[in-house]
Amino acid sequence: MTNKPPTHSERYDEALLWTAQLHRHQGRNGKSVPYISHLIAVSGLVWEDGGTEDQAIAGLLHDAIEDAGQSHASIAKRFGEEVAAIVRDCTDTAEGLTGAGKEPWLVRKARYVDALDHKSEGSLRVTAADKAHNARDMVLDARRRPDSWDRFKAGLDGTAWYLLRIHQSLSHRLPGSRSNELLGEAVNEILASEAYGRLVPTGIAPAVWAAGYLERPETHRRGSTAGGSSSGIA
Repeated sequence: MTNKPPTHSERYDEALLWTAQLHRHQGRNGKSVPYISHLIAVSGLVWEDGGTEDQAIAGLLHDAIEDAGQSHASIAKRFGEEVAAIVRDCTDTAEGLTGAGKEPWLVRKARYVDALDHKSEGSLRVTAADKAHNARDMVLDARRRPDSWDRFKAGLDGTAWYLLRIHQSLSHRLPGSRSNELLGEAVNEILASEAYGRLVPTGIAPAVWAAGYLERPETHRRGSTAGGSSSGIA
């Protein structure tokens, strides 16, 4: 029997169980890996980044609106307004639009990047953890299978732009974040990769090329129309 005080409350236990129930039939994009692995990892990164219990709960539930049929109201009823507001901030599509009914990839991602300037610290901390875990997973996959970028809506070019812009925004708004540091390491590996180098014209720095993605309509046509499901940078 330990005399140490608990490090988290029963609310977190409840959120973990509910998350498992909500995402029981979902897997990672293009993998035979349960989707809950990502949600647990994001919550863990939030804790490690100095987050509160509410923020860690929001990390577990950050895809509940987008991919599990929940709403701001249903989450607020169980876990309070702060958790629900963070989950809503981490949702990149309009409430009620899921799966193939989502708005086009580029519409959602450009709006998400633009909104980072106005989001709360808690929302930014969960965003940093989410993108860091996704980016690290992508990089590890690409080391083994360079063609793995094809499973994402906008491929390597669009994904590099999106992750770079997230990292740049978080560097200003959430300085010192461990998760954003991990995201930056993944972004640097992507930009330095042989696969990305083949996309960049001679004489242009990879980061400059990635940042200019929106100015190249011919390169992001794929992302301008694709909707689809999540389970990654979808």
